[in-house]
Amino acid sequence: MITTGEKLDQQLIRLIRMSFVLLLLFVPLYFSYSFDTKELFEFDKMLAVYSLTILITGAWLGRMVIQRRFIWQPSVLDIPLLIFLISQLLSTIFSIHPRTSLLGYYSRYHGCLLSTISYVLLYWSFVAHVRKRDIPTYFFSALIGGLLVSLYAIPEHFGHSASCLLVPNARTFDVSCWKQDVQSRVFATFGQPNWLAAYAITLLPISSMLAIFSKLRARRIFAVVVTLTLFLTLLFTQSRSGLLGLGVGVGVTAVLTLLRMFWNREKGKFIDTSLLKRALLVALPLGLSLLIFGSVYSPSLQQLTHRSAPMVIESEPEVVANRLELGGSSSAEIRKIVWRGALAIWQRYPLLGSGVETFAYSYYLDRPIEHNLVSEWNFLYNKAHNEFLNLLATTGIVGLISYLSILATAVVSALRRIVDKKTSSVEATTAIALLGAIAALSVSNFFGFSTVVVSVLLFFYLAVLAITVQTTTAKAARGIGPIQKVSSFSWLQIVVLTGVTGYLLFLVLETRRADVLYARGTLESDQQQWEAALQDLTDAVTLSPQEAQYVDTLAVTYASAATTLGLAGDATSASQLAITAVNLSDQTLALNPQQRNFYKTRAQIFLTLAQLEPALLAQAKAALELELQFAPTDAKTMYNLGIISANQGDAEGTIEWLRRAIEFKSNYDAARWELSKQLLQQEKYDEAEIELEYILTRDPSNQTAQKLLDTTRSQQKL
Repeated sequence: MITTGEKLDQQLIRLIRMSFVLLLLFVPLYFSYSFDTKELFEFDKMLAVYSLTILITGAWLGRMVIQRRFIWQPSVLDIPLLIFLISQLLSTIFSIHPRTSLLGYYSRYHGCLLSTISYVLLYWSFVAHVRKRDIPTYFFSALIGGLLVSLYAIPEHFGHSASCLLVPNARTFDVSCWKQDVQSRVFATFGQPNWLAAYAITLLPISSMLAIFSKLRARRIFAVVVTLTLFLTLLFTQSRSGLLGLGVGVGVTAVLTLLRMFWNREKGKFIDTSLLKRALLVALPLGLSLLIFGSVYSPSLQQLTHRSAPMVIESEPEVVANRLELGGSSSAEIRKIVWRGALAIWQRYPLLGSGVETFAYSYYLDRPIEHNLVSEWNFLYNKAHNEFLNLLATTGIVGLISYLSILATAVVSALRRIVDKKTSSVEATTAIALLGAIAALSVSNFFGFSTVVVSVLLFFYLAVLAITVQTTTAKAARGIGPIQKVSSFSWLQIVVLTGVTGYLLFLVLETRRADVLYARGTLESDQQQWEAALQDLTDAVTLSPQEAQYVDTLAVTYASAATTLGLAGDATSASQLAITAVNLSDQTLALNPQQRNFYKTRAQIFLTLAQLEPALLAQAKAALELELQFAPTDAKTMYNLGIISANQGDAEGTIEWLRRAIEFKSNYDAARWELSKQLLQQEKYDEAEIELEYILTRDPSNQTAQKLLDTTRSQQKL
């Protein structure tokens, strides 16, 4: 007879396994379908992972309470994972801003200590609760998710985004709801083409494996369909790093497959003709797709048949999170500069880095001057755009080596099983496909950075590898012997555990609610709906009082509202709001003194209030001078300091700051224009002429500069 404890234990096992299915199937599809958060994609995906991790861990602990023992299944990656987790903890403790390292850079939250803890807990729970024979269920869950994402992405290439059907006040099945050119480079539920490409190439080796090696015909057909749709999605992302990663992944898979066949050649099965036919059947539609649609590296069929047209793949510039793919300077040129900055950070913090997820703070102190000369010179970089250099910069040599040790241990363990003649063909094939997927993802990450879903897949693959290579039978999932009657104390523990789990889930929901309020308040502030904006932003700060970004935006809104009231003649209310704005700005810097943008915002606040009290220009100038200490090569700040000096009537200071801006950014036309006007006021005609001529060499059609140059030359003749 099954006891109450055994029934509850079985229910908890089902909850854990169903949560893993949702993790692989649901999270890739999930984003802010109501378009109500500030960041629509990664933020919501990370919160979904946190929610499922809380459920899985809570159920896992509940099973320990019921069985009165520590449920654990040792695995080959335990020590490397523990060392990596300790390295992240130490880097967080000694971080230049521990809160960012703990919770993550605002709007992402991925890559922080908390996310790493979640991934590691998911790994250990999966290893403890999943048996080898259950692994195909999770593979198919991941592939169903991949299929649904692909079906979401492919219509975007033809001008139809399902997202636009969901946008409030739009409801059109086209791509008009996106500022980005989603038709040229699809991104589906990921928000960025390269992130979608990384997801596709991480799944493709698995779907290809099933398409070739699965014994059931229905499964093979399903896997072929998934493989084709994922490959089409990859082509439509126009991602260079994605295609390069897939090429490496395919190469690794092919080499390991041949190695396995060679190792077992005495069995007379070096070449299995049936498997070869299946492989060709998979490769054929992929080859046709590549021929018809082309790729970022190859022309399409239409381009081949229209020989009069140049065979060039062009894509419109887009405003996306990964600024390295925008039009303008080449991504390779920008990467070299950012990578140099990452290495410089590591040289300052060699052991533990500047702190987990603090690249946006530490980079600008070491930002190379050459960054000012690229088209993305004024963008904020919160990643090194190289996963490995990002780890090196933010977690030091300890963090990077510990991360590489995880991958190295997984590879070595898998290779041992692959070449072991006792290993079944299913286990060997699984290991080969997983190594191919990890190789593909690693190449993609080398030219970018990991995101939520691919990190989930990485730790899932590591867990599957650990289960595949283990030689002992996992007993933790099934329990050992019958469970005795659950004691009153155990029931009390379960009640407390349920309450803690519910409270943690509530915190996740409150985090999202705060961001919804923040996004709404920001929009209302932009529309100058001051009363509504102040209310929503205040509520966001109340829910998340330690989030400096919320406090900062609230400060700006108070300053703008104060200026509006002051100019309308309500001096008393304006004064009160102005004082609140400054106090909130002080609070922002107290919460996060490492974020350079908050000093710029502080300057903006004082510049706004200076419309009522011109003496506050000095405070704005002081804020920018502080910001320059965090970003000594920031030409934009030097330019703004020059503009403020001009408004203060400090001609010499204006010229000095503008010259410094041009020194750090020689192609800074705006600075040269302002400098030429200041020089003309000083009657330094020769120097002004040099600046204007430079502007015209870059933009001969600039009629305003040409007129001023003509005026300058006529003044010289006089």
